[in-house]
Amino acid sequence: MAGRPLKPIPASAPRARRALVQRLRNLKESSGNTCEALAENCGLSDGVVRRALAGGHVPPWETVEKITAACDGSGLASLWSAAKAEEVQPGATRLGPGMVTSRAEFVESMIFMRIDGGYPPLHLLERRAGTDQDGRTRLPHSTLNLVLRKRMPPTEVLFVAFMEALEVPVSKRPAWMDTHRRVFADAPVRRAFGVPPPVVLDEPAPVNSCRAAERALSRVEVAENIKTKTGQLREPDDYALLGLGYLNTPVPGPQRPELYDDEELAAWEADAPGGHRAQGSGGLREDLRAVIRRTQGPGAPGGAAVAPA
Repeated sequence: MAGRPLKPIPASAPRARRALVQRLRNLKESSGNTCEALAENCGLSDGVVRRALAGGHVPPWETVEKITAACDGSGLASLWSAAKAEEVQPGATRLGPGMVTSRAEFVESMIFMRIDGGYPPLHLLERRAGTDQDGRTRLPHSTLNLVLRKRMPPTEVLFVAFMEALEVPVSKRPAWMDTHRRVFADAPVRRAFGVPPPVVLDEPAPVNSCRAAERALSRVEVAENIKTKTGQLREPDDYALLGLGYLNTPVPGPQRPELYDDEELAAWEADAPGGHRAQGSGGLREDLRAVIRRTQGPGAPGGAAVAPA
């Protein structure tokens, strides 16, 4: 395996990555080292060195830095930044603080800051930022991940901790802070840590769409039709409206003979057209007295005569 030659750089490799890898290969050839010797001089494994020189991906900046130092080379920082930017956010343009006009461009500028800082992992940035005076993490990696994915806006405190963790030059920070305030001026204010959400009283009920209401009403209508046909539901008649129930409906306990036949019921309905009489002739009170007299008259079982009021 010693002295095994490297494969050609893939033809599908982007331009910036191809330029970076070719420069690394030139440094290796000019130093006269094999991959095994170069790995030993760098303190890396042979596989790491070969993957960095293969061109299948952009190698980490730490690996590029060690290979460059072992080959007595320099000047690869700009090549690596261009290759990493091409890999992380292709098509994005690097903008200065005064040229950023949207939130998306601001987040892209944050990603360029991370690339210029060597593109460290988010956990490493969290450790670099440290904690505040209350012992809370200043730069949570989960929150930063959502910010860099454009899922939530960065707060001013988080952005300051982000620039400090990446060691952005102090002279550039005020301009970026002004840009942050300008771009995120209308962003919703996030609740402070430990503050409970506001309590919303008398919250209005959700409004369903007309189509959903029509479907619900149609289902109720179908259910009522089925119950009516099967006898589970009956339309209220005059007796139910009067509070007397169904006169011929069997009741629990010993069954009594039906009090009225069909002719008597028809006569009752003919005597009370429309279900109610005029107020001047007694109205509902007289109807109730007539029913009570029929049901509790001297001829009814267990009944007694009721004197008129």
